[in-house]
Amino acid sequence: MFKIQKNVILAPYTTFRIGGPAKYFSEANSIEEIKELCKWARKKNVPVLALGGGSNILISDKGFEGLVIKIKNSKFKIKSSRVYADAGVPLAKIVAEAANAGLSGLEWAIGIPGTIGGAINGNAGAFGKSIGELVEIVEALEINGHQIQNSKFKIQNYKSKLKIKRLMNKDCGFGYRKSIFKRNPDLIILSAIIRLKKGSKEEIQKAIQKNAQQKRESNPVGFSAGCYFKNIGWEEAGNKEKIISKFPELARFKEKPKISAGFLIEKAGLKGKKIGGAIISEKHANFVINIGNAKAKDVIKLTNLMKEKVRKRYGFDLEDEVVAI
Repeated sequence: MFKIQKNVILAPYTTFRIGGPAKYFSEANSIEEIKELCKWARKKNVPVLALGGGSNILISDKGFEGLVIKIKNSKFKIKSSRVYADAGVPLAKIVAEAANAGLSGLEWAIGIPGTIGGAINGNAGAFGKSIGELVEIVEALEINGHQIQNSKFKIQNYKSKLKIKRLMNKDCGFGYRKSIFKRNPDLIILSAIIRLKKGSKEEIQKAIQKNAQQKRESNPVGFSAGCYFKNIGWEEAGNKEKIISKFPELARFKEKPKISAGFLIEKAGLKGKKIGGAIISEKHANFVINIGNAKAKDVIKLTNLMKEKVRKRYGFDLEDEVVAI
């Protein structure tokens, strides 16, 4: 049975270690508990925030005026080439178990923090791959009667009018670091089915080790939310040849689908820039690090500066990957 606490500081529940108090807070260890907590929130008429591993999120210094549900349901099984996983299963756990089972497809995900639910929510990815490519079905709880156009769902009704929806991949609206769940927080991911491929355990482990080494070499250590901004696709940037003619340093991205946001921030001269307890990493400029008691307002000031400087130098608008609550 769940227990609801009041005025719980959220900072320790995020990888940024930033965030004020939740008016109400509870941990949900099963799908049934998630449903019951959402029913409770409806009766109280308060908003709900589902929190997974706490990465890719910046919570306000004022906290959250509602119920924060820490998603900890963690049942999973592997059958043939499919992984059936609750939303609260750590992504790292699935990467390891899939590798042990000789299943390929998640090697790129090594080192990505958070849960399966969080990864699907933000369509997490690396090395040109993303989890949206692997998802077959997502089971989600609709908590406020949100209507989604042009989709057919199997719906199960509850006394409190909560609805369980089974969304096929095409219904999930996956795109670069986005999904229908990220756009619509009234849809709480409960579980998912992910389809992988049979492969060589030895080759899978080699790929995992190679990717892990590359991440260790490029990604900074410290309290952060991960990459703060999305990389910029050439289709958004404009005419490739004209841009490279004006900014020759961007030629390194000519054969790539996107321009690195970290590179743009570095060229804007912002590596090591500090505001309050937040600093732009010297190792990778798309990471903002909490070096000690950083506030959300410090991060916002710093990331606004990053946007301003990149826009002034290149004319590009950086788009947040991290979700601000």
